[in-house]
Amino acid sequence: MAHQNDASVKLPYLPTAIAAFLICTLAAFIGKSCHYHPPHEDAAVHASASGEHGEHSEATESAEAKKETVKVSIAGGVVLNGFKGGIEDKLVAFLGDSTTKGGKDVWFDFDNLNFKTNSAEITPESDEQISNIAAILKAFPKTKIKIGGYTDKTGDAAVNKALSQKRADAVLAALKVKGADAAQLQGAEGYGAEFAKAAADAPDTERQKDRRISVGVREK
Repeated sequence: MAHQNDASVKLPYLPTAIAAFLICTLAAFIGKSCHYHPPHEDAAVHASASGEHGEHSEATESAEAKKETVKVSIAGGVVLNGFKGGIEDKLVAFLGDSTTKGGKDVWFDFDNLNFKTNSAEITPESDEQISNIAAILKAFPKTKIKIGGYTDKTGDAAVNKALSQKRADAVLAALKVKGADAAQLQGAEGYGAEFAKAAADAPDTERQKDRRISVGVREK
């Protein structure tokens, strides 16, 4: 009877014990699943974010490096706005260095000068850089320059050369309007695609380097 009584006492608690075990097991499983992040999914998201933001960051940093603004000081307490490594920055450093010499092969490219499509009309946004070059010439009165115009290799060679000449002439005229001393300006010449490096079928990102206007320092 005692054995029966013991059994009768323990049996009622058996379903409760099983239920408690199942609940604990289920709770543990749910708890794990709530905090579980599949490694491959987490890695994929990270890689995607890293790739997108990495590429964007590099492109942004590259653009910012090219367009990082600097203050360029010249005689008379004049401070010009320019870009780091831009024409104002390089030209002033060159002219201020007593060890450098001018010559027919010494050129500096404008980096903030544009024209309306297929024309020699200078855009209003280019006004500041032309004014800066005129100011630099005033600060270095012994300097004499020549303006060169260049195109890429696409299109008709004769048309390109004529356009490059018109654009070089337009920049020379604009410098005079900005007060540059005519005695410091030794003319303008359009070279067309004569010195272009990129092939006519090269990507535009390469060909655009050949489409430029430059300042040649003949004397300093």
